[in-house]
Amino acid sequence: MKRLWPVFGVILILAGTAFHLNAPPAGMRTARFSIHHGDGARRVARRLQGASLVGSRHFFLLLFVLRGRPTLYAGTYRIERGMTSLRVLDRISRAGASSVRITVPEGFTLRQIAERLDSLGITDGGRFMERCSDRRFLAGLGIHAASAEGYLFPDTYLFPPKTDPATVIRVMHHQMRRVIADSSPSFSGTMTRHEILVMASLIEKEAKLPEERTLISSVYHNRLRKGMKLDCDPTVRYALNKYGGRLTYRDLECDSPYNTYRVRGLPPTPICSPGREAIAAARSPDSTDYYYFVAKPDGSHHFSTTLREHLRAVKRFRDGG
Repeated sequence: MKRLWPVFGVILILAGTAFHLNAPPAGMRTARFSIHHGDGARRVARRLQGASLVGSRHFFLLLFVLRGRPTLYAGTYRIERGMTSLRVLDRISRAGASSVRITVPEGFTLRQIAERLDSLGITDGGRFMERCSDRRFLAGLGIHAASAEGYLFPDTYLFPPKTDPATVIRVMHHQMRRVIADSSPSFSGTMTRHEILVMASLIEKEAKLPEERTLISSVYHNRLRKGMKLDCDPTVRYALNKYGGRLTYRDLECDSPYNTYRVRGLPPTPICSPGREAIAAARSPDSTDYYYFVAKPDGSHHFSTTLREHLRAVKRFRDGG
């Protein structure tokens, strides 16, 4: 029996240490904690400790390993005062029983995002739209534009019901910043982040086939260098909020800064939320002599170098000639 006392002593010490490390940190208070796409366990543990939501990041990582390395879901979570490290891990690895999953497709506009958020009960769509045009709030995020259009990354997220619209915007914008930072340019362009997103949004709306993104990008870059108008149909649709049916010649005459048939250069803001590949294409277009393209019936495009060739293609593919 005497030989077992040292073993019991070690067990008691380890149990006491674990109890201490698992305990809520002193001064812990209820807070919102966001996990972003691409955040690993080490980064999450470091941020949790930095926010005084766990006492030891090393103990949190040990729990993570002992739990079988569960998935840490991207989203925003409510961490209540007094939660142990184990409870915090369970909260973020089970995505919270009350969290709602939302998928924002590439090419969605702010209004479409608002409608989906509202329908899922994540946040009030009207308040979301108001926040997306709050210039002071946007400037605090580094968005120096009239709205957050194009600055929220299309992806799958998890949010608790009735999340503050500002939190949703922060999480989605943070992911957009990460994507832009990851898509390093391979050409010596001087485009600003805003111009990249505007260009990417046009490509997102025009390209039906993934392999055509960089070709469409080359057309727009070539036209900009020549001082030509972009003649981009999706910008007119955005201006008129007309997303179905054919555009008429009267539509192409609409008085709007988004009408690239009348106004030279890029439109003032993105026209949708571009995805990762569209952003990469905006920064790294193919090197071509193309200045025109027209859609074929199968959704692909015919690219042309000269106006004469383009008009023949339009007659062939659009007018049925």
